[in-house]
Amino acid sequence: MKIEKIKVEQIKDLTKRIKGPREIFCVAIAAIFLISLIVFLAKTHGSRYIFRFQSVDSGRNNVEWRLLPSRRGAKKVSLYVDELLLGPKTERSRPIFSPGTKAIFCFERGKTLYVNLTSDLLVKGGNASDIMQGLEIFKMNIKRTFPKYKQVEIYIDNKGLYKEF
Repeated sequence: MKIEKIKVEQIKDLTKRIKGPREIFCVAIAAIFLISLIVFLAKTHGSRYIFRFQSVDSGRNNVEWRLLPSRRGAKKVSLYVDELLLGPKTERSRPIFSPGTKAIFCFERGKTLYVNLTSDLLVKGGNASDIMQGLEIFKMNIKRTFPKYKQVEIYIDNKGLYKEF
């Protein structure tokens, strides 16, 4: 019996020794997981936005979404407008306006959004939508993405062009 007691005690001591490194290993893995989770949640991934462009084939609207960096207030709308003016990522969609069209300014006052675009919009180039269709699609994108805007005023080189109520 003494032999069995010695063996049992030796086995218990051995398991205590093995248990220590296991616990340290489990704690280390848990700590790595928590640190990576905190970094993942703390990192700003941005916001998902929907963009609508006219289809080349049918003339209907194609929808695509993009992840844009998080911004607040007018900067968010300005970033959205800049991305909208870059055009679609898919081949079977038309850009809203001619290539090279950029926003000179974009700001809000109350429930009105004011957008000033460059005169490149007036030059029909590439496979862009017609100007009036482009303006309608532009307005529709802004109003559906930012429903707080009841009115969109578009200017071309500081000259009033299009007003929507």
